[in-house]
Amino acid sequence: MKVEELLWRLVDKYAPAPPAYSTLVRPTWFDHAGDLVVVDGPITWETPWLTEGGFSHQLPAGTHPVYAGSCAFSPQDEDPEAFWHTVTMVVIPLTEPHRIEGANWDVAGYHDVHLIEDFAVLWGEEAMRRSLPHVDDASSFVRDARDGILVKGPRHRKDNWTNVVVDRETGANALVFPVHDSEYVTGYEIVDDEGELLCLVLAACG
Repeated sequence: MKVEELLWRLVDKYAPAPPAYSTLVRPTWFDHAGDLVVVDGPITWETPWLTEGGFSHQLPAGTHPVYAGSCAFSPQDEDPEAFWHTVTMVVIPLTEPHRIEGANWDVAGYHDVHLIEDFAVLWGEEAMRRSLPHVDDASSFVRDARDGILVKGPRHRKDNWTNVVVDRETGANALVFPVHDSEYVTGYEIVDDEGELLCLVLAACG
């Protein structure tokens, strides 16, 4: 099994196409958004000034590929033909696709609401600490990333996010994704029989 096939099987499981009901927004495309460098501690996908301290996941130290699933979004009161692209699903596979395929996918998502708005940051604890102090509730790199994405305007997809190295010494980084028209995040941990985390699926919900 290839990674792309795995990604769409995960989408069919957690964000099935109509007429199946799902609170998750089904992505239309997937792209490799970059790699997340984890030094130590948990990682989370959050809007820092809104959900700091939200749900987290313990990933092993190292460099992990991040795949972003996105779809077109047309804001209210704007030209309906001027589509923006918004990220609705983030997948981090931690092992070979065939091992993930053979694991149990019938896992529950979050049992509480993890609020997000406009832009959400995927990062580890080390990157978060290195970004302190935050001014006006948001670190400067988040504001810069947000402004950079907005200035590009609509009809951008593969570069509709930013990858910022927060700590040059360790390489700890943060990926900032637009999450327009989403209100909260849910997440699914796919593990093997011994409890080892094989894949992390994070999804934005409207």
